[in-house]
Amino acid sequence: MRYLTTAAVAAFCLAGGSALAMDTDKIILCATTEVQDCLATQGCEQVQPEDVDVPTFMRLNLRKDRIEVGDQSVAIERREEVENRLVMQGAEDGSENRPDGVGWTVSVNKDTGRFVATLAAEQSAIILFGACTEI
Repeated sequence: MRYLTTAAVAAFCLAGGSALAMDTDKIILCATTEVQDCLATQGCEQVQPEDVDVPTFMRLNLRKDRIEVGDQSVAIERREEVENRLVMQGAEDGSENRPDGVGWTVSVNKDTGRFVATLAAEQSAIILFGACTEI
């Protein structure tokens, strides 16, 4: 699980900021503040973003339904509002160097900009916490 693609991991930081109105015409900058790396038989441990290939900063382009990190991006395949949260989902195939594909979900509080995201692979998961703001 420690070898997820940057594009897939980028999907965890999605929208929000203090009293953010989710302006889809603006880019949203997201910062990961805590990461948990979880294995089915070993539980979870707090790690640094770089330990699991999670970028510290990511951009959310809601107008294009893309999560961007550097020159890489990943598609937001599903987006829905649930109460005061914006919930987004997607999935990414594995690669030769990183065989596990991953499914992801992100839930962003539209009032506070705080987010929780999960990446789920075979018998492992990464949980991210953070906050976002418009730039």
